[in-house]
Amino acid sequence: MDSTTVREDSSQGMPAPGEDQLAPILLDMDTGADDALAIGLLMAYAPERLVAVIATYGNVIQSVAQRNTRDVLDLLGAGSIPVFDGCRCPSWADGFVADRACAHFHGDNGLADLHVSDYMPAPTRQTNVPGVHSGGAVYDFSANDIDFTVAGTVSAGALGADTQHNTAKPHAAAWTDEPAATQSAEPELLKTMTPPIISVGGYLPKLPNLSSAPLRGRNLLATLTDEYGPVEMAVRPADTSGVKAIIEAARRWGKNLTVVCTGPLTDVAAAMIEAPDIIPHLRLVIMGGALTQQGNCFDMVSETNILQDPEAADLVFRSLADITMVGLDVTHRCLLDRQTAEGWANSGKVGRFFADLASFMITANADADPMFAAGAPMHDPLAVAAAIDPSLIRVFDIAMCVDTATGNREGVRGRTIGDGSRLNDPSAPCCHVALDVDAPRFLDMLDRGIPALSQRLA
Repeated sequence: MDSTTVREDSSQGMPAPGEDQLAPILLDMDTGADDALAIGLLMAYAPERLVAVIATYGNVIQSVAQRNTRDVLDLLGAGSIPVFDGCRCPSWADGFVADRACAHFHGDNGLADLHVSDYMPAPTRQTNVPGVHSGGAVYDFSANDIDFTVAGTVSAGALGADTQHNTAKPHAAAWTDEPAATQSAEPELLKTMTPPIISVGGYLPKLPNLSSAPLRGRNLLATLTDEYGPVEMAVRPADTSGVKAIIEAARRWGKNLTVVCTGPLTDVAAAMIEAPDIIPHLRLVIMGGALTQQGNCFDMVSETNILQDPEAADLVFRSLADITMVGLDVTHRCLLDRQTAEGWANSGKVGRFFADLASFMITANADADPMFAAGAPMHDPLAVAAAIDPSLIRVFDIAMCVDTATGNREGVRGRTIGDGSRLNDPSAPCCHVALDVDAPRFLDMLDRGIPALSQRLA
């Protein structure tokens, strides 16, 4: 990937093929705290490149991710950028609920329990309507035949309390290294289970009285809601506006488009299955995986975004797409310290929002692991920064795959690893795995960009 030039002016037209300055970026994210910071970084340096955001499940349930995305874009004066519904659960499950560990790192609402409306620099909010321009170049998806509505696809809703109006509840005393569920979703185990199968952050739920009569249907969902929180059920992936957006954008822009994924890869895999013709034309920057370091899941091998849907990730990694993996190998070297984050607060309300968001992340990571005593790892912001300026990272090219089962000669479910069946095939497509990063330059980019964005919006 070539470095891009950030332009000061804003273009209202569709980018011409090969015009790198306006090479469009499509974000696909499970909008939690570091996803929000990634949006801020992109809006600071290349707002004219952001064409749309797809909100999917992961850090929070999909509907909350969508609301968080809209709120952050509104805060940044980018309410006209369309936000599309992504998938609501992994490909192996019928529904999804976020695990408790996510609330420790992202807050109960995904945004550090902050109320975005408290930080609005302007008295009125912009309406997020696809295709409406409001400063910067927002490319008009509505000119196509696909019906991209504001609300996305048919609402699956959430069982239990309405999360739209939930107030933040106190956290438990401390996050402990105890999985929210008892076991990984191994394929052989899934075969023995009765639908609906619910993912609890990539794991199968820990339910009381498993030795008694099996819980099924609404009884099961109500139990899960009481135990973990709102459960969102799947709709057919091909029917989601987010999957359609990936397909339409890839067909329109080809490799001039960069799809940046900072959550599970379910949306991208679904788009590949629905429209195989787009695969050779997809350029992806993925935040996820680990090749040279321990994982950040309870098995200490797999990385969270990949473990959510290993089957989808394996399909993507084995494809002909142009993939850059920005994993824990480099994000753990980019730690945002408290002094830097607190310095943003004086730049305006937007700076204060990101300062408070970052402060929450720094405290949460320090409480969870001594390796983060110096600061919070900037997972998703680094992936966006690498899409803007690929020279920030150095990559190692290798054919990759994802383990989808744990056991003898099967590996560890969710592990990202070199694909032994293709390593000696010179024609096999390789993933560009980031193994080195210019951390000082990236952190300086973040430190300069957020206050500059805040001052611009004040």
